[in-house]
Amino acid sequence: MKKNLTALIASFSLCASMAFPTISSAQNTQAPTNPEHHHYKLVDVGTFGGPTSYFSNGFDGLLNNHGTAAGWADTPTPDPNPTFCFSPDCFVSHAFQSHNDVLTDLGVLPGGASSQAFWITANGLIIGNSQNGEIDPLFSGFPENRAVLWQNGTIVDLKTLPEGGFESFASAVNSHGQVVGFALNTVADPYSLAAPGFFPMQTRAFLWQNGTMQDLGTLGGSGAFAYFVNEHGQIVGQSYINSTPNPGTGVPTIDAFLWENGSMRDLGSLGGTLSTTTAFNNRGELVGSSNLAGDLKSHPYLWTKNRGMQDLGTLGGDNGVTNWINEAGDVAGKADLPGPLPQNHNAVLWKNGVIRDLGSLPGDSCANAYYVNAGGQVVGTSENRDLCLVPTGEHAFLWEHDGPMVDLNNLIPPGSSLQLTFAVAINDHGEIAGFGVPAGCAPQDVDFCGHAYVLIPCDENHRDIAGCDYSLVDQATAEAQVRPAEISQLPVASLAQPSAAGMMTRFRSLSAARNRLYGMLQTSPKASLTGQTAVSAPNAALSPTSLTFSTQAIGTTSAAKIVTLKNTGTTSLTISAIAIAGTNTGDFSQTHNCGSSLAAGASCFISLTFKPAGSGTRTAALRVTDNAVGSPQQVTVSGIGTTAKLSPVSLSFLTQAIGTTSAAMNVTLTNVGTTSFTITSIAVSGNNPGDFAQTHTCGSSQAAGASCIISVTFKPTASGARSAALSVTDNAAGSPQHVALGGTGTTANLFPTSLNFGTVATGTTSPAKGVTLTNVGAIAISIAGIVITGTNAGDFAQTHSCGSSLGPGATCSISITFKPTASLDYSRFC
Repeated sequence: MKKNLTALIASFSLCASMAFPTISSAQNTQAPTNPEHHHYKLVDVGTFGGPTSYFSNGFDGLLNNHGTAAGWADTPTPDPNPTFCFSPDCFVSHAFQSHNDVLTDLGVLPGGASSQAFWITANGLIIGNSQNGEIDPLFSGFPENRAVLWQNGTIVDLKTLPEGGFESFASAVNSHGQVVGFALNTVADPYSLAAPGFFPMQTRAFLWQNGTMQDLGTLGGSGAFAYFVNEHGQIVGQSYINSTPNPGTGVPTIDAFLWENGSMRDLGSLGGTLSTTTAFNNRGELVGSSNLAGDLKSHPYLWTKNRGMQDLGTLGGDNGVTNWINEAGDVAGKADLPGPLPQNHNAVLWKNGVIRDLGSLPGDSCANAYYVNAGGQVVGTSENRDLCLVPTGEHAFLWEHDGPMVDLNNLIPPGSSLQLTFAVAINDHGEIAGFGVPAGCAPQDVDFCGHAYVLIPCDENHRDIAGCDYSLVDQATAEAQVRPAEISQLPVASLAQPSAAGMMTRFRSLSAARNRLYGMLQTSPKASLTGQTAVSAPNAALSPTSLTFSTQAIGTTSAAKIVTLKNTGTTSLTISAIAIAGTNTGDFSQTHNCGSSLAAGASCFISLTFKPAGSGTRTAALRVTDNAVGSPQQVTVSGIGTTAKLSPVSLSFLTQAIGTTSAAMNVTLTNVGTTSFTITSIAVSGNNPGDFAQTHTCGSSQAAGASCIISVTFKPTASGARSAALSVTDNAAGSPQHVALGGTGTTANLFPTSLNFGTVATGTTSPAKGVTLTNVGAIAISIAGIVITGTNAGDFAQTHSCGSSLGPGATCSISITFKPTASLDYSRFC
């Protein structure tokens, strides 16, 4: 089999010669002697009941300037297609949107099991991929995948190319709804660009807009892949330029391209047979990597229309990587240092033609800068030598105030749920997205038990955030390492051909652009790494060793909690049984993907749920019987059953203008017991109780089987995330019962919030309808753009008088007309 494309990208790790001058952080005499840093509120995104949640570590359009992030998270359900697992840990995963501590499941296409989201625009358009429940007839056993677009909470199947095919994958979207990515056609190709030797058909770059997918063509070879589209509709990616495989790579030459005005332009290379793109801004500036002649090294480059492809240089080592370019042209990445192979690397920032060494955290050997925002803040990861060789991150960092970098773990509350190992995006308001590991999960296992997170800065632009510490942290405290990473026995690299499941994991890593972190086949052996001493026999380790479920209504099933079983020994673990035992066995259930044996160093996951059969505290134990010492191993489980059932258990209100009242949302309180309970009070408590109000029909007691309604409204008193809890105090077990309340206050008030144009003849323009935008806040708001989005955006037009900002108390008008291009019920789309 030919080498996989991801192997080529790995072996051509991105690098450069000393083409530009270098500045080190230590050389910068402008840096403050003791800069201070803000604390951050940590939002652990969590999961949908499975072990892991993910952000794309590549295209980095995952966090917009409204603080909304898009990614994907595991459910407790094992993947029904274990030969081609959708996520690395082989659980069913769903795409999510995370905003203001609220995790929203974006769902999947009808019939599909899993989905993932990669990119979210400023106006909330989200793209990703979803399975559709079908098997590709051209690729035995492989589940069909479709590029999808989420808009206004609805998933849209972008289909495949008009000439045929069964697979499509999205990579980026702009605010006009133009989506780019790649699709497979029905023409056989041994060098399929998405994954040579894995996919059997040609890979074609596409642009999807207004309901149609267009093949962008190639630079002369059989395949192309579109990575990014900017707000001007310019598209960049990579393409084969011929059909002749090169002896050093095993595939034809691949060049970066720019597509605009219907034409694909070859951007060339720095002398080698592979160049690709890693980021693209709205000025048409492109960064990426290119092999040098001989294909033994790869250098970072900046491409502009005026100067073409420019080698950005390294720190004296062999290779370097560009990860992001902002609108000012600042570039974040990493560059190798001089030394024996494999070389260490530092985080770097290229600015105005100068490469700046950002260093690494004290005690670490490597660092990588993933993102730079408009304010010049840089985020990334720093790690020790062993983890640098895996490769994986250990400490998420922030570089600001002209440096030096600081460990973000020192800027979140002590005892937080995660060790932050990666920071992969930072928006222009300083909000950060990344992923980390909970206690018991080693940094190199982030893809099997890690969680995505969002950090909210406790600064003057984020006032009155619940859980924020508004004191400042001095540089010495912020720079120190928080704690040693939990290093388990690290894997030794192998040149063996991976399994189909392993190949699928690597392919999805490429399609999600997470290849900056992992997912690259190794083309040369790594050194054997050692951590803690391995046991010379099977050894069964369960984590955590106890689980406590939240109060749960009798007869209802909780969200799942995950226990990890890991064989930390050196021989295979034989599993005889996994079962629930103890006092209330019937109240707890488990499913698992462990099978009958577990290889040395391998892990599997046990998913537990709680469905109380009675009131009060309920207890049991999860027991694993195996051939390891100490069998059976045990995890204690407990929860409280209650007769007071609240449904739903959380309410998330839409963004609401300050001082205006939302539509009511209802919570039902039901007595699921056999005797009545007494209600003492129903009230709103928590962080912002004054922003929420409730009325109810419940009275002072609730008879068995009876229900009452609690209506909640949201009237924000300030801008930003607002939260509280609806609390019901009674004499039922688990009192008080709670419903989490959340919403966002804004100073931008639109009225009305919907327009209905009625029936309009096709091709004719309706009379205009008006929407008024009012700034109800005390400071001016900046207006980045006013656009119409949605399935039939081209049938509506708008003009406005709003300008680029709106002062306190000021209003402006937006005039909207409707000119239908077809006979449809547009209420379904708008």
